[in-house]
Amino acid sequence: MSGHRTILLAGACAVVVAASVTAAVFAATGLAKTTAGGPAAVVLPPISTAGFPTGPGQPGIFTDRCGFSHEAADDPILAVNDTGAAMHHDFFGNSTTSASSTAATLVGKATTCSTGADASAYWTPVLYQNGRALVPNAALIYWRRPARDAAAVQTFPAGMQLIAGNETATAPQSLDVVAWTCTGAGAQRRTTQPHDCAEGSFVRVIVTFPSCWDGHSLGGRGQTNVVYRTAAGCPASHPVQVPEVVFHVSWPTSSAAALTLSLTPTVQGSTDTMHVDVINGWTQNVLNRDVAACIATSTRCGPVTGADAVPHGPGMVTRQRHR
Repeated sequence: MSGHRTILLAGACAVVVAASVTAAVFAATGLAKTTAGGPAAVVLPPISTAGFPTGPGQPGIFTDRCGFSHEAADDPILAVNDTGAAMHHDFFGNSTTSASSTAATLVGKATTCSTGADASAYWTPVLYQNGRALVPNAALIYWRRPARDAAAVQTFPAGMQLIAGNETATAPQSLDVVAWTCTGAGAQRRTTQPHDCAEGSFVRVIVTFPSCWDGHSLGGRGQTNVVYRTAAGCPASHPVQVPEVVFHVSWPTSSAAALTLSLTPTVQGSTDTMHVDVINGWTQNVLNRDVAACIATSTRCGPVTGADAVPHGPGMVTRQRHR
């Protein structure tokens, strides 16, 4: 299939870390935590957010750009160790992702993201046009707190798996979950199904992840470890607010005609089934620090880059958004 795909790739971006994390997170990540007679804590260089917009009304955000890595009929959440048994997926971020990948095998590996600290695995079903697979552009990933929400935000723990969207949907999904739009001038129009875009712009989808965690479940299978917040906030069953991940990806076509998504290793079908999966492969103390510096403080940090996922301010967010 790959021989028929026109490759159009872009750059990549990344994420950061918080000052306070639970003992469980330290244990899961292998980070050193200062205790009497124990090892010294891992200390990261401080990051500066001086001059970035902050305070009430700011969503608290940083962005990460991760390029397309490879395509395979694998799914390390829903078809674990069953190589070739899943629908065809496009993988972003970690270049080693396979059916047997786990958070432990991902952390520290090669990544297409703009920071080596983000070796997470991200994947979407392959999008076809007239039966021909389209290679996606780089994914722009927003990590943010819901706007106007004052509730505390806790970083994702190591090993967290997330799924947004419904791969078995038989009707269009909510715009709050899956929104089809365009790059460029048509970015403000959002519909439940793909629509034609202006010449020179691309079909794009925006998938928003749940941001309320039950506080203990890491596995994404069944999509019960996280749920969407309501107007009242996170429900009692999922009381821990984690960053809201918003995944943007586009494909090199301006036409919505004859678009289908992979449904099985051999079958294509409706775009109503769009979804995105993630396994957290961040260097955990870097992610913790950026969540603390940007999201927990309602600071608009913009894109993060480099080994330590240093934020660069909000100006670059606008430039990234319309690519």
